[in-house]
Amino acid sequence: MAEVARRRLSEQVAQHLRELIVEGEIGAGEALPPERELSRRFGVSSVVIREALTTLSVSGLVSIRHGVGSFVTTPDHWHVAEPIATLIRSGRASVLDVLEVRSMIEIEAAGLAAHRRDPAALRELDGALARMAGSTHNPVANVEADLEFHRALAAGTGNPVLALVLQPILAPIHTGMLRGTRLPEATERALDEHRDIRNAVADGDADAARAAMRHHMHTARAEATLYARPLADEGPAILDGRAGTPRAATRRAGRGG
Repeated sequence: MAEVARRRLSEQVAQHLRELIVEGEIGAGEALPPERELSRRFGVSSVVIREALTTLSVSGLVSIRHGVGSFVTTPDHWHVAEPIATLIRSGRASVLDVLEVRSMIEIEAAGLAAHRRDPAALRELDGALARMAGSTHNPVANVEADLEFHRALAAGTGNPVLALVLQPILAPIHTGMLRGTRLPEATERALDEHRDIRNAVADGDADAARAAMRHHMHTARAEATLYARPLADEGPAILDGRAGTPRAATRRAGRGG
């Protein structure tokens, strides 16, 4: 019972510190008070404080530097993707469910990015495209560049909430994207589709940006259905994103990025 009570106390402390971090009362890069000070403030043992800090560290909100202290991290380090990943592993949500939500967000995000046409975001998009083009034979680097493109697009909307919302949605499809990079034609197709999105954003054409992203999401969904099965089983045809007509699956085997 004593152990259960201690865990409950550590959860309460972790929740209180989490709220301070999320609300910005303790900013990124700032050190949390020393364990002894936190123990005094909360009226709990140092063991409870260490467990609470470990919880925050596992969540990515805090970086523990032994012998130095505990420091608040930037939001891009926070493990906000875990609840969605857990849902998928539990069988209560699928990658296709995630893609459906992703489409709703990214299509409008592309239009908003085109409307706002931020020069810094365009430079980030161009950098991501260059890295994609230069890593066609390096699946890990190629997929990371792909994800960088989508993060840059979210940043280009000028809405900081969007990047935080998109992060946990992109994470669960990472594995499927890596599978798609085994087929050169899929990698080249993904590069072309990303270029179409970038060009529409650069032109400030919100309608064209939405259309390009809609097409990209359509093919991503078709390919996600494909890479959910072993490559040897990829016999059935899937829909072509442009014409809506069947094409051989081996010609469209995908990456979903």
